[in-house]
Amino acid sequence: MKPRLKVLGAETLGVRGLACLVSVRGREVLVDPGVALGFSRHGLRPHPIQAAFAEAVKAVIRRAWGVVSDVVVTHLHGDHLPLRDANPFQLSLESLNGVAGNTPTLWVGASGLSRREEGRLEELVKVFRRGNLVGGETESPDGLIGLAGPYSHGLSGGSKVFIVRVGWPGECVAHLSDTQLLVEGVISKVREWGPRLIITDGPPTYRLFGNAREAALRRAEGVLRRLAGLADYVIVDHHVARSIDGLEWLDRVRREVGERVMCAADYEGLPRLPLEAWRRELYEAFPEPNEWFVLREYRGVGEAMEEYGDVAYALLKGLPLGRTLGGEELLGILRELAEERALTREHLKGLT
Repeated sequence: MKPRLKVLGAETLGVRGLACLVSVRGREVLVDPGVALGFSRHGLRPHPIQAAFAEAVKAVIRRAWGVVSDVVVTHLHGDHLPLRDANPFQLSLESLNGVAGNTPTLWVGASGLSRREEGRLEELVKVFRRGNLVGGETESPDGLIGLAGPYSHGLSGGSKVFIVRVGWPGECVAHLSDTQLLVEGVISKVREWGPRLIITDGPPTYRLFGNAREAALRRAEGVLRRLAGLADYVIVDHHVARSIDGLEWLDRVRREVGERVMCAADYEGLPRLPLEAWRRELYEAFPEPNEWFVLREYRGVGEAMEEYGDVAYALLKGLPLGRTLGGEELLGILRELAEERALTREHLKGLT
């Protein structure tokens, strides 16, 4: 039976992360169940529309938590796991209390941890009654889950991540975590696993400039082309989708390699919603105080969806598929939504 992959959260789905649910032969495995929003981009805090999408993804992860047999955390960054000290835009450990009658088995990549990561690991382990701290290559007793590493966190050589296989070799999903298509060492392991699907981070183009940028993108393209020859589909998202030019780079490679390469939104059949890259446009079309979440004592448990759920729904239902919007086209669509929303609210006010 082919493994089934559901991407729960990623940048083209509106949030930071690479959260996935993999189903294989009646087993459900949750990989990197974290949610975050960049706390500052262009001097702006997360917009309430972003917060609405984060609330939705957090709810989906909580539902998945109740049915999975295993939870895999590839590394201990705040957008890849639930946190005890979560800010209102992240997934908190407290929100998972009582979700599952049977606590899933934990698998967590733990190598070269910082002091903050050690604290996160300690809090995470308290939630689980059984778990496995992984420092090198390992697999579950039944062979369903395999982890390999540690590998570099893309350009951030100081941080380490693990890559994950869910399913058995030849019929599995490979989750390459935050290797950013910049770690050639993963290719041999992926070839050994023989996945049907690969999901991976892409290069952080918003942090790359000049010659270093060109070199990194050439390297990432080379790795992506090789991975595309090893699986039916390769999903590329996360860091690469934090900027419009990152998605433009991915589209260029896709035109050359073929439609087996795609972002998470394309794979899920949804419009691309790189909300972090759209943050300035969101604030322009839907003005809010920059510290709105402080002024409103925002808790991240549905308030933003109550306020902006109509806009979130309109974006999901009204935007074109397979295209990355930006610039004046995007701003025009957002302004039109804002005007329609204002008219609807004025009409409803007149009825009360």
